Amino acid sequence: MILKLKSISILLFILYSGNAHTQSGWTKGKGEFFGKIDFSRLSTDNYYSPSGTALKTNVFNQNAINFYGEYGLKKRISLIAYAPLWRQNYFETTNKVNGIGDLRLEFKYRLIKNDHWPVSISIGPEIPTGRSNAYAENKANPQDRINLPTGDGEFNVWTTIAASRSLGKGYLSIFGAYNKRTSYHGLRFQDQYQIGGELGVNPIKPLWLNVKLRSQWATGESKYPELGFVRGDGTTYTLISGEAFYRFNKKWGASFTYLTGNEWLAKFKNIYIAEFFSIGIIREFQAKSQDKKQ
Repeated sequence: MILKLKSISILLFILYSGNAHTQSGWTKGKGEFFGKIDFSRLSTDNYYSPSGTALKTNVFNQNAINFYGEYGLKKRISLIAYAPLWRQNYFETTNKVNGIGDLRLEFKYRLIKNDHWPVSISIGPEIPTGRSNAYAENKANPQDRINLPTGDGEFNVWTTIAASRSLGKGYLSIFGAYNKRTSYHGLRFQDQYQIGGELGVNPIKPLWLNVKLRSQWATGESKYPELGFVRGDGTTYTLISGEAFYRFNKKWGASFTYLTGNEWLAKFKNIYIAEFFSIGIIREFQAKSQDKKQ
């Protein structure tokens, strides 16, 4: 029973751990590009039920490669893409399954163009490009299969408002977001909303350090518990991360990110949680005046 519970629930942390970024009020200048590809590994047995009860289950492992890219279409309009390029999921008792995740495209417009106090709004449709069903076989009994999907199987749209402030050798950003969800196989999901912030500092010229906080709530409890686990329905959490970003030159850089969870704001419900590490390679074409905005 525990193994079954874990198998249908693990997608939740997969979806949100790879999406622990915050939003800012800045947009890229026309023709400017910032991109990051990172690799991460997760191993956890900490699950929180839909009521918030902490449970210990079998160990789940995931390897992942993610892409984030932002390109300036015009002076105040950017196109952003979040693409889970590869997911490998497996339990200690199963074989491995692989697939891509759900693609999110975000169109961002800067409402206030002041570089020191920018405010932006963005619309981000999330397309169900991932495997909505991906079955792993139990090593001891191949007829016992476990569903480890790499996508939630439904189309949804994120709307985000973000504001930022330059702080000398640093910056501060805050945001609020609402996710309008649809359905999977005719079953309607609960919408989600988030708040978050990011504080960054530039102690030496090539190095940026930042901390990020993101909390999520749902508009209600899942009406379909048989699908709510695997589709992220009714999930709430608070995530916090720290990142070091080092520029080797004007075009290349590297990052190291540590992510974990807490219950400072939203409580853990219907989610797996664990410490999470990732390393990334960064490529950018960037005007000097934009350096402090990343």
